[in-house]
Formats: sequence, C-alpha cells, structure tokens
Amino acid sequence: MAISFQGFRSLIENSPDAISLIDTQGEILYGSASSTRILGYEPDEMVGRNCLDLIHPEDRDQANGTWQELLLTPPGPFQWDARVRHKDGSYCWVESTLSNLLFEPEVQAIVMQQRNIDARRAAEAERIQHAEELARSNRRLEEFARIAAHDLREPLLSISLYTELLAQKKQMDENAKQMAQIIITSANRMAALVEGLLSFAASGEQAPARWVDLNHTVSQAAQNLAASIKTSGAVLTVGRMPVVRSDELHLVSLFQNLISNAVKYRGEKPIEIKISVERRSADWLVKVEDNGIGIAQENHDQVFMPFVRVANRNALGSGLGLAVCKNIVEGLGGSIWLESKLGVGSIFCFTILDQMQPAPNFHDTV
Repeated sequence: MAISFQGFRSLIENSPDAISLIDTQGEILYGSASSTRILGYEPDEMVGRNCLDLIHPEDRDQANGTWQELLLTPPGPFQWDARVRHKDGSYCWVESTLSNLLFEPEVQAIVMQQRNIDARRAAEAERIQHAEELARSNRRLEEFARIAAHDLREPLLSISLYTELLAQKKQMDENAKQMAQIIITSANRMAALVEGLLSFAASGEQAPARWVDLNHTVSQAAQNLAASIKTSGAVLTVGRMPVVRSDELHLVSLFQNLISNAVKYRGEKPIEIKISVERRSADWLVKVEDNGIGIAQENHDQVFMPFVRVANRNALGSGLGLAVCKNIVEGLGGSIWLESKLGVGSIFCFTILDQMQPAPNFHDTV
C-alpha cells in the first residue's frame, strides 16, 4: 500500500509514545523512533511485522476482536491493553490506542499509538493483592471478635449475677454495696460491648437477597425498641416505604441502631424521629431524622468509626452501633452519611441498591 504521510510524520517523530502505521491486514508499514525505547526494535525492524503477532497468545483474542471492530466502525479510537513481545523475548504490558485513518489523504493507514504500562499494571496488581490481604485480615478479625465476644458472655453474666447477690446481703456496709454496684455497672457495660462486637462481626456477613418490605422492617425494629421508645416518650413517624430486594435481618439491625441512636442522644425537647424514603437515580435514599443534640460538622467523619463517640460519652452502649450501620449499608452495596448541626438534630442518610425492582410498592405507616 502506498502511503503519503509527510505532513503527518512531523507530528509523530518526536512523540514519547511508539507510533506505527498499519494496513488492513495488521502489517506494520512505519514505526516511529520511540519503538526502540518501548519494545527494543529499531523502526525499520518493525516494518513488515504483523502487529497482532507480537501480542501474547492469551491476550490475542481480545486484540483481534478490537481490530475487527476498528475495521468495521472507523475512525475510532479503539484501545486494548495487552502483553507485547519485546525484542529480547520478554513481554511487557502495553496500552495501544488505534484510529482508522485509511480514508485520510495524508495518512491512508491505521494509526497505533503505544505506551508501556508495566508500572501501572504492577500498581494495580499490588492494590488488588493489598485489598485481598485486607479482606482476609478483616475476616480473621471478625472471627476473633465473634469467638472472644461469645466466650466472654458467660463470665460477665456470672460476675454480674453473683455481685448482685452479694449486694443483697445485709451484713455488707454501704461502702461495700457501692463497690458492688460499680462492679455490676462495669459488667453491664462490658456485656454491651460484647453484644456490640458480635453485631459488628455479623454485620459483614450477607445473606442471599430477598424481597423485603421496608414497612415491615421498620416495624420490627420499632418493636425491638418498644420499651426504650415508650420510656423516652419518643414519637416515631414513618413515611411511605417501598419493597426492595435486600437482606431483611441486616436492615432490621440497621434501622434499630439508627432509631436507638436518636433516642439515646436526645435533646431537651420531646423526641421526634422521622423516617422517609425517596428515589435517587436507580437507588432508594432513606433518611432517619431526629431533633436531638446534633453533631458538630468537624466530627461527621468520625461517627462511623468503631468505639468512637463524639456526643454523650457517658451514654450506655458499645460505641459500635454506627460502625455496624456502615458495615451493613456498604455490604449491601450502598453508602451512608450524616447531615447534622450541633444543637439542631441529625439526619442519617443511606442508600439501598435497587436490584431488579419492579414498579414501586408503597405502604403508609405512622
């Protein structure tokens, strides 16, 4: 094939990328000087070779598919990442970008621009390996937390029970009874921490997705908290709720933690908790709003960290509730965040991935 690319040559001779001109059969008609730096070949050694023959056999099918698409639907650009054979016989990762300029008078060829991406691929492989190692470490940590929390349950129950029995004995003076009460309170706090650790470990496990009526889910969470809701005088208002494909047990735990959090960190006014949901692109956006003490802006990023408390540090609990919420939401493919102002109240927002959702099915509830 005759090529006229004198005007085009000046644009590519000084490019840091290797640039080749190729015919419809894949034969290299021209190679730029950078071919030597990237693949080891002198430009004239590239001429006459088939560019597809230099690709690693395992990557060749993908490259062939892209090549056929390029010929059928010019001009492109099209791209493939593949291992390409270096002159020394080794393979290096190369990003190739191709444009079909066969009908351009100054080019009349397919232009292939190549750059070495060994460093990028190595970084990606390292990132994947690090993520896998982190996942394994998290699984080991969760398993340890589960075992440790389970084994601590019985001793703590015994400590609390027998200390209460001691405190009931008449021969104990008031000072001894106070010390006994301190032990009971500490044991109860440790028991709450144990339960929190168990919940945190379990929040990373996902059951197969099923159709879940969020109306029923919130109702279950409210029933589990019936005593604290009644005692605190909290008013819970729930808007129109959809049916989603998700994990019901985890969603009950999620709503239960968020409602409990609103009750626990109340302000001076009667507690009002509102739960609403709305469409957000392909997902559902759920909001749990309260009129409690609120959280300062600078502490928003910390609230979902395990054992971190930025509000009432004396409130009973493990400090794991919101960390459990984050684990659940992200495990279900969503995201969770906080909108809050100190002294005004908080809105916990989270998204639920809408998988194969039919026409919305809503229920009204108060």
